[in-house]
Amino acid sequence: MHKKKKPGLSGKDAADDIPSWAEGTRPLATETGRDFAKRLLDDKYGAGNYPTGPGSEFSKIKKWGDRAFE
Repeated sequence: MHKKKKPGLSGKDAADDIPSWAEGTRPLATETGRDFAKRLLDDKYGAGNYPTGPGSEFSKIKKWGDRAFE
């Protein structure tokens, strides 16, 4: 089961500046933004083979997972 997108959010509120390959994915109901980002990036690049600092794909996906879903 996946989380639902919060209605009415756009731009900065939803943190929707994510990589195009991640569009259309949703976090699982039990996942935090961090867990969601880790799962997607581990699947794409292998466990831990990606940067996690500010402005990274990890950071963008994490914020999106935390802000845009309920």
